[in-house]
Amino acid sequence: MKVSQAFSQGKTFLSQIEDPEYATWEVLLILSHLLKVKPLSVYLCFDKEVSEENFWEILEERLKRKPLAYILKEAYFWGRKFEVEEGVLIPRQDTETLVEAFLDLDIEQGWVLELGVGSGVIVITMLLERSGLKGVGVDINSKALALTDRNARLHQVEERLFLLRGDGLTPFKKSEVFEVIFSNPPYLSLEEWENLEEEVRDFEPKEALVSGPKGTEFHERLMQEAPYYLKKGGFLILEIGYNQGEKVRELAKKYRWEAKFYRDLRGYERVVVLWKE
Repeated sequence: MKVSQAFSQGKTFLSQIEDPEYATWEVLLILSHLLKVKPLSVYLCFDKEVSEENFWEILEERLKRKPLAYILKEAYFWGRKFEVEEGVLIPRQDTETLVEAFLDLDIEQGWVLELGVGSGVIVITMLLERSGLKGVGVDINSKALALTDRNARLHQVEERLFLLRGDGLTPFKKSEVFEVIFSNPPYLSLEEWENLEEEVRDFEPKEALVSGPKGTEFHERLMQEAPYYLKKGGFLILEIGYNQGEKVRELAKKYRWEAKFYRDLRGYERVVVLWKE
């Protein structure tokens, strides 16, 4: 079938389960995957042919609410394509705010640490944007570490990225080594988990999403522990839930951190940068 025809029919089909704007984006992702081009380049390929069987096979699976990233086994982050697999959290556009916050610090050299590395998109992006950095990634999930290793090799930063299995900062002795520690930690409360849309709750790993009864347990733990591992003048950068700004401000004050908040594209406070005076 023609790409133009697939584009039109796919938008109508996916609008059964999501708003038309997001349906358009997902059809672009599907067609870019099949054509092996970047999503926006699909518009230049409308006269080409695409496998009708493969196209509808993907759409039918998506209609069952399985996340598209798990179907395609890939996702885009900061304009780059990364491998994705079930059992590891899917990268989200909101998390690009964390990269934006990091780049604002203008740190060119030294060691950075990501806790809960997932598919590796954050730390790999930072290494690609700042060639003088070296990174360490920690995750309790061995599947996540293997996926991050593949993505590091895909983007040719494997010689600057070291991966460790562990829970938070437990793999390290207390030593002021890192310029920056950053994390997109679990930040949903148990109540929020129960009310999540089914395609997240049924498919994505609960341990990567749920922090505990409050949702800010991981943030508090890192605010307590991070000073023992950061260089003097170092930074702690954390993604937060859309409704957690005030709670995180209170925690920052309690543990004597200065704080700067960054908003995502929808205007929610999404990332906090913390430092000690």
